[in-house]
Amino acid sequence: MSFYGYKITRDYGFAPNPFGAYCTLACCKPHVRKKAKEGDWIIGTGAIENNLLGHLIFLMKVTEKITFQEYWDDKRFDYKKPRLNGSMKQIYGDNIYHFSENEWLQLDSHHSLPEGNLNDKNLKQDLSGEYVLVSNQFIYLGDQYLKVPEKYTEICPTARHRDYITIRNEELAEEFTEIIFGDYQPGLNGKPLNWKEHEQLQLF
Repeated sequence: MSFYGYKITRDYGFAPNPFGAYCTLACCKPHVRKKAKEGDWIIGTGAIENNLLGHLIFLMKVTEKITFQEYWDDKRFDYKKPRLNGSMKQIYGDNIYHFSENEWLQLDSHHSLPEGNLNDKNLKQDLSGEYVLVSNQFIYLGDQYLKVPEKYTEICPTARHRDYITIRNEELAEEFTEIIFGDYQPGLNGKPLNWKEHEQLQLF
């Protein structure tokens, strides 16, 4: 079992997507998605960009690791396919890639260009991670973020870390996750940080 900590600079409920019975990480963070295995833990904390460096946004245990096509074909995850005329949760669906006629297609989504045009840069970055991480054991805090106590700050990436860290002190990280699961209800505990930018919050 390994633990990975990464910085969340933007949080729209897209990466991670914490809605419904599953928290999924399908886009962004390609190195983490490629490296993590079932049974590993992902700990997401804030960054300088949102003034939340060292604050917990979410944590998830990887309970499944599947390909993009498996994610697309699995009926359990149909609700994570975006609908841009739907609720905020639907707008930021992350199930956006599938293979057809010898090419990868990208749905009109948070990662496409205006008018639904292909964003090739995002497509290449997202698909380079090769896998989608799925969890049915997660706690998402979002705008109810928690300042990580000083005892556990070494599990958080700092300003000098570009993206993510492999947490070396696994015993400390495991202790931290146990505390959080003891203090919070599993699942959704808050709204995505950046939803405050929208006028459609009532659609949540």
